[in-house]
Amino acid sequence: MINRHACGSCHWIAGVAEANGTVGPPLSHFGSQQMIAGALPNSPDNLTRYLLSPESVVKGNVMPNQHLTGGDARDAAAYLLTLR
Repeated sequence: MINRHACGSCHWIAGVAEANGTVGPPLSHFGSQQMIAGALPNSPDNLTRYLLSPESVVKGNVMPNQHLTGGDARDAAAYLLTLR
């Protein structure tokens, strides 16, 4: 999933060789964060919503819409929330 949607081209994730981007924030401790993009409390539902349509949550957001399916967004959210 990380490779298929090129998440690592913008984000660094410890332990994921292909995830060494520096454009977006590092995601290695995402599950410990209180907020998503400074706009939403960090929860599975909010993160899924954000991943499905970043611009609808944060106007002017530089994170592109990756056109994830609902299942992919839920899977990505579940994974990111394990990163502590």
